[in-house]
Order: sequence, then structure tokens, then C-alpha cells
Amino acid sequence: MALRTLYQTLLDSDLARLYVIAQQWNITLVAERKPDVAAELADAMAHAETIERIIAGLDERARLALDDLLRREGGLPWAIFTRRWGELRPAGRGRLEREELWREPVSAVERLWYLGLVQRAFAAWPAGQVEMAFVPEELRLYMPAPAPLQIAPPMPAEPPTQVVPGTDALADDLVTLFAALQMETLGAAVPGEKTSWMRLAQASALLETLAVEQGWLQRDERAALRPVAEPVLAWLQVDGWSQWATLARAWMESAHWNDLAAIPTLRPDPVRGWPAEPRSVRQAFLAMVRHCVPDTWYTLAEFTAFVREQNMDFLRPDGDYDVWALRDAATDKPLRGLEAWDAVEGAWIACVLNGPLFWLGMVDLDGEPATCFRLSAAGAALLELGAPPALPEPPPLHLSDDGVIAVPLRRRYARFQVRRIAQPLAWGDEDYRYRLTPASLTLARQQRIPVARILAFLAEATGQALPAHLRTAIESAYQGSEPARLEQVWLLRVPDPALLEHPALRRYIRESLGEGMALIHAADRAKVLAVLVRNGVLPETNS
Repeated sequence: MALRTLYQTLLDSDLARLYVIAQQWNITLVAERKPDVAAELADAMAHAETIERIIAGLDERARLALDDLLRREGGLPWAIFTRRWGELRPAGRGRLEREELWREPVSAVERLWYLGLVQRAFAAWPAGQVEMAFVPEELRLYMPAPAPLQIAPPMPAEPPTQVVPGTDALADDLVTLFAALQMETLGAAVPGEKTSWMRLAQASALLETLAVEQGWLQRDERAALRPVAEPVLAWLQVDGWSQWATLARAWMESAHWNDLAAIPTLRPDPVRGWPAEPRSVRQAFLAMVRHCVPDTWYTLAEFTAFVREQNMDFLRPDGDYDVWALRDAATDKPLRGLEAWDAVEGAWIACVLNGPLFWLGMVDLDGEPATCFRLSAAGAALLELGAPPALPEPPPLHLSDDGVIAVPLRRRYARFQVRRIAQPLAWGDEDYRYRLTPASLTLARQQRIPVARILAFLAEATGQALPAHLRTAIESAYQGSEPARLEQVWLLRVPDPALLEHPALRRYIRESLGEGMALIHAADRAKVLAVLVRNGVLPETNS
């Protein structure tokens, strides 16, 4: 990390400190003016043999503190460095000379400071301009590389009795989003389709953010989200694992999705908002997750303690816990200082484990909300800790004689196409179900989808030729023939046929069937019963 040169940092120091450094390095200074002293000292320090001798004389803790900087390209925010390795007592020239503080340093920081091995300067950092502790490059060039830091994984836990597996359900929800927005473009969406058909409806905001970032969605002239055909079809047509991995990596690399803002117990700082840079925060956290052993369970409490010990500043990379203060959503109390770590950083960890990491199938949980978790095979693969899981080829679509199409999970391209020609019915653990109707085929015709293409698609997707009667029914409905209708109604029988002519009752009659009989729409049943009672008739019902 190249910040300021050794000469520049020495020039910024008190002359008294320069003499202390020279004394400890056994450098005899000739110059008297501060600029000349700084230049003479910088030149004498930047030699391999001299630096080797100084480092050899360090005590263990000072050497560990120096290695901590060297592992980070020589620099670390001053607030973090001093919290880890001790304070630097404020001292002007008089106190420094009078008390000779360098002779009995109170910390590793003070020891390195009065040796001149560590300097201070402001630099750009993810959190803005931050005061850094750093080793000048002229000295670092001659220092031995520290051994890689060995971090033991968190303490494992006993497997839970209940396991909620992480899956690629979010990829299915993405297809739901694409299809619903496509149908909205045609004015043919089912009300609530986007949310009612999402297995993980609480993740809809995340999906929309990622889809825009990936170029799958864009806003039209009315600011409404619409699918972009080419990239959407490209994603739909790749294999299931590629779809899963692309969506997970979209979150891992996202610059616009702010996991912090999704925590329900927090509110933004009223002045600074949500200042954390989402992508770098997420990357720092995932580096901690990579220390977990795949297929090994960990309690949320143990893993949170592990993160606090190993990289407690992942959310505030400048190490300053007083600059910005989020608010407690319930009390509006500012959450400031290290004492708020569990309420902010701890909540972030819990929210991400129960949210995106689980939604994307990267972890399995013991319940919702979780008390423990483990990396799934997919999570291990995405974090480069294992091979991708083997996903079985889904079975073909099934088209029943009543025009219902069952689309198995992971037949995502087929499901997107089916939604263009059929109306949604329901979804379950194994498939999504749609029905071919005259209205859906009329809509297909309006989209200029030829009936021959519909028939060919259904034959290819089901893996078998369509029965002749089904082909005929589809072709007839496509051409706009008068449709048959099957509706849920109630049969009303009254002893006095004149009662059916009562204005309050006549409005609910769908069709008269003869003397004292009529059909009532199922939705109007309760209203009809009320009218009958108001007119002195207590009806019998079969349910």
C-alpha cells in the first residue's frame, strides 16, 4: 500500500521523534535542519541489513503487529490497528524528551512508532478518507513476508434434528417474475401473480435489484419493469446449475443491493443514511464464511463470535464505531460504539444467513429463523470449496386430457413459454400447473404465436405426440370458436316461482331452469341466502 514516502512521513514528524528514531537505529545525524534530518534519516534507514537488525530486536507482540500490517499490503486504518495492538500515548516534544516514552513503550503500536517502522497518513478507503497506520514502502521492500495467517474454523455444533435445506427456489421465483412482467406488458397478468406465485415472496425486492443489475430487466417509459428478451432467454436456456450459480454470483457481486437496509430491526442514520458499501461488506463477510467446513453445522451464536474475533470491522472498514449511528427501529435509539456491535453487525450476520444465503441455497438451516446452519454443496461450490452439486435432469412436461400442463421444477425455459399460452393454476413441491383455455390461446394469437408453433412446442416439451382430439381442441380455441364453459354454481329451488321474480333475488340469477329453479353463481351464495331469509324463507343447504 503506497501512501506517503518515508521521507514525507518523517518530515511530518516532530524533530524530537526523529532523534529518537535515529538513536534506536544507531544512526549518527549530521544535519540540524528538520528537512535535512528527515532526508538523512530516510536514506540511512532504507537498507536491508539495518532493517533486518531492527526487526530481529522486536519483541513478539511488536512483530505480530508488524506482520498484521504487512499481510494487508502494509496498511490498516489507525483505529483498527490501535484497537488490536494498543494505544499510542499523546506526547509533545517536552514530554517525549522528559519521560523518554520510547524506552518503556506501553504497547506494540508505541514500540513500532518510536522505531519509525509504522507511520500515519490519511488515505482513500471504502468508508472515505481514513487515517491509516502503514509501513512505508521503502522499508517494506526489505522486510520478510510474514507467514500466512492461519485461522481455525469456527467451533462445530451437533447436527440438528430438523433440517431446512437451501434450494435453488429463487431461480424459480425469477422465472415467475419474468413471466408476470411479460404478461403485464400484454395487460394479461393475474392479480398478485408475482407475489402469490413466488416460493420466497419476501425476496422479491432482491430479485428485482439483481435482475436490473444483470440486464434481465429494464424500466420502460412509464418506469415499469419489463424483461429484456435476449439476456432473459440466454439465462433461461442454460443448464440448471448455471442458472443457480449466475443468480447467486449476482448477489455476491451486487453493488446496489444493500443487505444492511433489509434488516427490519434497524433504521438508517438520519444524516448519513446507509453508509456501508454493500459489495465490499459482503465480500469481507463471505471471506469469513469460507472458513466454515462444508457439510458441518455451526451455531449462529458461535459463528457470530468467530466473525467478531477474526474480522469485527467487516461492516465498518475504517474501524470507527462513532462516526455513523444506525437507529433501533423500535426505540429510535442511536446504535453507536462497540457496545452496539451485536445490534448492528450481529443482526446483519443473522439477516444474511436467514435471507440471501438461504434463499440462494448456499446454506441449510435448522429452522426459520435459524439457530444453526451449514454450508450446502451449492454454497461450497460457489465459495470455491467444492465441486458443484449434481442436479438430476427434470422430467418432461405433462399435458393431461383436460388441458392442464404440469411443468416440473427446473424446466424454467419451458415454464416461461407455457405462461405465454396458458393460465396459471397452482404450484407445489414438484411442479407448476397451468391450463390451456380459449382466453389464453386468444392471447397467444395476439402475441403472434402461430398455433403450429404451440402444438410443436407442446409435443417437444412433453416428449410425445399430442392426441388428435387435443390438437383439434387447441386449434379450435385458437381460432376463436365459441367456447364451452364449466362454472361453479348453486342450484336454487323455491316453492313459489314468483319469488324468483323478486328484484333483490333476480339480480343474482345466472340462468333460469324452469318452474321454481335457477342457477346462482357460487360467489353470490351468501347474498342469496340473506335475501331468502329477509323474505321469510329459511332455506335448506347441503353444506
